[in-house]
Amino acid sequence: MCIRDRFLYSAASHNPHRIHYDRAYAEFEGHADILVHGPLQGSWLTQYLSDWCGPRGRLLGVSWQNRASALPETELEFHGTVTAVDGTTGTVELDVWEQTAAGEVLMPGSARVMLPTSHP
Repeated sequence: MCIRDRFLYSAASHNPHRIHYDRAYAEFEGHADILVHGPLQGSWLTQYLSDWCGPRGRLLGVSWQNRASALPETELEFHGTVTAVDGTTGTVELDVWEQTAAGEVLMPGSARVMLPTSHP
């Protein structure tokens, strides 16, 4: 994601804090680099879940907590584990998280999805 895109995301999300798009200012504030927006990471997590559900699945709920900062050049991964399944309704509970390629969890969360129970 280029600096222009981070700036535009800041504008669209009404988050004008320069630590998200101004590297010199972020370093002045004590950060190693600019920081990836927490809500943007949440959007990526939501997309990960929607992709996992497939076109006939439905995301019923998702929550997450930003526990550590993501930096722009850091490779991020999204993972999930099924914790409960209701075979009658197709409802699935998941533990989900974002982590670095090195395994540091940045954003733990949970989700509830409905998967299709039969083919059309």
